[in-house]
Amino acid sequence: MCKITLIATVHKEYGICNSKELHKLIEPIAADVIFEELSPTGFAEIYGGINSDTLETNTIKSYIQEHPISHFPVDLEKTELIDKHLKNNILEMFEIFRQSYEYNILLAQHNILSQLVGFPYLNSNQYSELSERRISLEKIILKNINHEKWFLTYKRWRDIIELRENEMVKNIYNYCDRNKYTKAVFLIGAEHKKPIMDKILKFETQNRKKLNWNFNYFV
Repeated sequence: MCKITLIATVHKEYGICNSKELHKLIEPIAADVIFEELSPTGFAEIYGGINSDTLETNTIKSYIQEHPISHFPVDLEKTELIDKHLKNNILEMFEIFRQSYEYNILLAQHNILSQLVGFPYLNSNQYSELSERRISLEKIILKNINHEKWFLTYKRWRDIIELRENEMVKNIYNYCDRNKYTKAVFLIGAEHKKPIMDKILKFETQNRKKLNWNFNYFV
């Protein structure tokens, strides 16, 4: 049975949340495959030199130079889910959130902890609690605004995240069904870690499939 280590990351570097530190983390795992939070198109564009690297892809590129292992994209094609109009609405919605003093305080706390503590923070209960507070505050802000446009925008945005997370879980199990791996790493944006963990448990119960997950690499 493949053992998969789930590591929460960020897509841009913040202080000690950087590719060098992430490389150090995945090195001792000695994985023979890495699953990436990328769509097939995004994967082709980044590794084909068309788009700029994320923190994760920069790490993976340096890692596979030393250890030529497989790495796969497991995300949905976002362009099929978000059109230009919805993207603009989402961006405008987050500008509304950032007008809240309390919301900005939460973002500032997150940024400081990311810079100073790094990946152990992103994979901690402290991050999960801060993220839950942020989501609760978003809902409060929307309730106070009480405008259908923003309720619908928020719902569509959250529904897309739900679809993406379910797809990533399904794709990992499909890859492992078709290929025999001993050890794997799944690099995922920190905001997805707790929901992904919940979806994995649900998926295994519904499909009677089992992988050996390590959710507590930093404990």
